[in-house]
Amino acid sequence: MKKLGSSSLYRRLQPPPSLHPKKLANQNVESLAQEIKDMTALYNAGIAIGSALSLQEIVWTLYKECSRLLNTANFAIAIYDAANDALSFGLVFDGKKQIAPFAVRFSSNRRLTKLLISNNRPTLFVDLTDTDYQTELNRIQPDTPIRAWLGMPIGATTKEKAEGALLFWDYKANCLTERDVWLASALSIQAAIAIRNIRLHETYQRQAQESMALNEVARTLASTLSLDEVLTRIMEQVETLLDSEAGSLLLTDHMTGELVFQIALGGKADEIKPFRIPKGQGIAGEIALTGKSLRISDAHKDKRHFRALDKQTDFLTRNILGVPLILHDNVIGVLEVMNKRRGSYSQRDLELMESIASYAAIAIENARLHEHVLEERNRVIAAEEQARKELARDLHDGPTQLVASIMMSLDFTKKALEKDPSLVPRELDEMTDLAGRASHQMRTLLFELRPLVLETSGLQPAIEMFLERRQKDIGGLPRLMLKIEANTPSGEISRVDKKTETTIFAIVQETVNNAIKHAHAQSIIVTLRDDYDGLYTSIVDDGSGFNVSAVMSSYESRGSLGMVNLQERTEIIGGELKIESTEGKGSKFILYVPNEQAERAKRRVVTGPLRLPPNMR
Repeated sequence: MKKLGSSSLYRRLQPPPSLHPKKLANQNVESLAQEIKDMTALYNAGIAIGSALSLQEIVWTLYKECSRLLNTANFAIAIYDAANDALSFGLVFDGKKQIAPFAVRFSSNRRLTKLLISNNRPTLFVDLTDTDYQTELNRIQPDTPIRAWLGMPIGATTKEKAEGALLFWDYKANCLTERDVWLASALSIQAAIAIRNIRLHETYQRQAQESMALNEVARTLASTLSLDEVLTRIMEQVETLLDSEAGSLLLTDHMTGELVFQIALGGKADEIKPFRIPKGQGIAGEIALTGKSLRISDAHKDKRHFRALDKQTDFLTRNILGVPLILHDNVIGVLEVMNKRRGSYSQRDLELMESIASYAAIAIENARLHEHVLEERNRVIAAEEQARKELARDLHDGPTQLVASIMMSLDFTKKALEKDPSLVPRELDEMTDLAGRASHQMRTLLFELRPLVLETSGLQPAIEMFLERRQKDIGGLPRLMLKIEANTPSGEISRVDKKTETTIFAIVQETVNNAIKHAHAQSIIVTLRDDYDGLYTSIVDDGSGFNVSAVMSSYESRGSLGMVNLQERTEIIGGELKIESTEGKGSKFILYVPNEQAERAKRRVVTGPLRLPPNMR
């Protein structure tokens, strides 16, 4: 097949010879009148085409103006739609009869109009039968071959692909002339300018509409702090702005890295069961892994395609647009839409989706923080209630009983003074002992509620005093011991901020009390290690021990939340807590708090594995 435009049948665009200045004087009056008529018609055509307000209006105006100057019995206007990879023949006349519009896929097309638009050069064939070329218009009359063919690109003055093409043809050879080429060229230039202006206007309008839409998205998402409501509104906005048949939102499980399905849009959203997608698996998993958006035109052919959504319904994914939800440089989820109702997703759709995702990530984080605050408030209320119950129980079992015994002794002493005064000294001794024990227990309760020594002297003296008091309360067993391993010149544990010291003390206090009450330990050793990278605290007992996994997994059905409280307190100060225990062989609790405040703040968000010094493993 000959290269398009290299055939001798191809005529380059030239102005009619009659318009050359040297020959103008030799033209006859009739030719000059025709030229004036043509120039006037082209001028009027430029005004008419330039006044059109839409692409459809341009197409019809262009047809009317062509009809004034050229034979449009066989005529078509083809427009190139880059976003949808389509060549649309929106207006077609054959033998003056209008033919139904049709479109062909641009990238897979190899016929004349596609080549014309790609090369962006006017082309005239006076007889196509002398070539191997085929035209898209052969479908109109398959049994009658097109002989003469003129294609004029709309936008022929640019180096890029043309906006479209004006097409003229005939079923007889040699029916199109250079005059037709010249006039069609002039009209196509006017059309190209008008189409470019219309598309610029449409772009500005679309950008203004998208800006208003994004403002509405931000306003809508900011109007609620309910996570379920936020997720629902995200999908509503996506469905409206992206014109999609289906979609889904998945959030990252920060423990496993998997994507967890949250909500879907589409007619069968209610049929979808919760599912998980491992990071890196499928298109959504790849987005979560790389943090980069993806636009897929042929999803069913893409080897990366994996959707539990397709398996749960008869939904068939044609094209996909997916973007990550990114917050503080971390991917917290993936937002996907599938099957655009008209055409395929464009680059502009991708940019719009990424803007929505940025608002969505902030809204999700705000909702999560709000829920966390509510949960924290409920936990504080529950903890306060539990503390009140424990305080009431301790007061009832300890000082209250002792005070009651003192009152009974006072009553007995009163009667003894009347009947047998010799009994009074012994009763006074017993009351003195009861009062001392009550005072000690009251001071112990006050110390555990608010250890002033912790504020004045620090963590090490506070734990020493706590262990001494508990040892006195319980008598001989278990034996309580404190070990200090410090890298400071004084050999003492360095002071840290008040919040950290208070939390470490509370964890030691609760762990030791649990070992005394429930583990029946013979020995409890608390070790404080002040290392260069942080403060390590371990509590080791030789008690009954427990199954850590079983206890942690059954907390929803348990009344006590001791272990959960230990974990939450540790997270608040940016530390790490490791629990080791075997039934019948005791337990070990190891708490690590980094020295640097920035490192502790980081660990509040992402907690890594605990790395212990060799002598504490």
